Amino acid sequence: MNMLSNFSLFSTARVLVVEDALTLVTQYRIHLQTLGVASPVVASDVAEALTQLDLGPWDLALIDIGLPDGSGFEVMQRLLARWPECAVVVISGLESMDLAVQAAHAGALDFLQKPFQPERLIITLRNALQTASMSRQLKGWTTQKSDRFYGFIGRSEVMQSIYLTIQTIAKSHAPVFVYGESGAGKELAADAIHQTSERAQRPFVPVNCASIPLDLIESELFGHVRGAFTGAHADRDGAFVLADGGTLFLDEIAELDIQVQAKLLRVLQTGELRRLGDSRTKIVNVRVVCASHRDLHACVRNGTFREDLFYRLHVIPLTLPPLRERGQDILLLAHHFLKLYAKQEGKQLEGFTPEAQSVLLRHPWPGNVRELINTVRAVVALNSGDLVDLAMLPSRVKNEIDWATANPANKVSENDIRITPLAELERLEISRALNYFNKNILNASQALGIHPSTLHRKLKSMNFDSNRI
Repeated sequence: MNMLSNFSLFSTARVLVVEDALTLVTQYRIHLQTLGVASPVVASDVAEALTQLDLGPWDLALIDIGLPDGSGFEVMQRLLARWPECAVVVISGLESMDLAVQAAHAGALDFLQKPFQPERLIITLRNALQTASMSRQLKGWTTQKSDRFYGFIGRSEVMQSIYLTIQTIAKSHAPVFVYGESGAGKELAADAIHQTSERAQRPFVPVNCASIPLDLIESELFGHVRGAFTGAHADRDGAFVLADGGTLFLDEIAELDIQVQAKLLRVLQTGELRRLGDSRTKIVNVRVVCASHRDLHACVRNGTFREDLFYRLHVIPLTLPPLRERGQDILLLAHHFLKLYAKQEGKQLEGFTPEAQSVLLRHPWPGNVRELINTVRAVVALNSGDLVDLAMLPSRVKNEIDWATANPANKVSENDIRITPLAELERLEISRALNYFNKNILNASQALGIHPSTLHRKLKSMNFDSNRI
């Protein structure tokens, strides 16, 4: 079960490598072949690269900036003008934020600084190929808006994009890492990936790694035989065997002990596992979807999460938007759960007053959909009538509006506080993300919850100054 390979997805990819160092070209060929790309086209300088452009369309271009007869940026500019959907990875031997930002402005998906570890190159190439493939498929799809999708409720543009992305992801067998705030629906996304895949008729097995005691997690994942430890009174299959042929969702993956991580890595590499106390091995075919509230990049840096396991799991990232960014979906969800719980409780509540709707839309929902569900359920349990009004909403939800409307004298004047413009906040967050991920455009865009091309456009429109990052 080699998680690096996805030959069905990448075997037809057209890849251009622009690099004058033959040793590096050899490495690139080997790693691309590992991913299923049979024969990349290689150019050693600007002139040769420009002659290859019309041989496209190109899916991926790996371009060194320092070429014998000029700059790789010229190749990149001409390439993207001719083939705008090509995923470009820029390489340089210079440590420069200026170059990274310049590459982003020009449309690069990622920036690699020499020297880099083979694992970093492989995951960059793989993500670039995956992004190129998804972009092609999403561009070719047209669909009517739907407010229901395998447990999700929402018709906002951002959720329509999530639905299409999940359908694209489902065609692959590669691991998926789901990002999102607590309560945003990470397990729901994992289940939707499973339900839209060819594995839908096989089991979907969710495991919350944080809720299982450390001394039992290995047994929970891999199983045990009778007598393997105190209390093991019978043979028991673990989650991997239970999910064989289907999908295993590992929530809070960062909570795994480092020794369990080593065994998990072995299973992901080989597809073989051994139950605790067993001398025999079993072969399993499982697609793994993971999630964590922790920053796995930070966990890798501080040594609590294995870097090699991170590379195995972090193949396809999926970022779910927080509820506060989903607009009218808030009311769509609120009405859905109001109807559900009113029926359960035998109540007549069937809607919200305009004032209550306004408050629901303005609340930031730090707990996301989970918080909204709990709010609506409490409202139904404690109140009666036809419509939910302002007085029925919990104080934590309506405090923001109550403070201003009920006590006009308490309003803060413009001279008392400074409201930071949204454009300035956005610029600061983009700068922070680029700094945090060491100029990695792909990772920064994922953390910000936007597509890399969107980040490129924002950098360009902001006239981003790399010296301020």
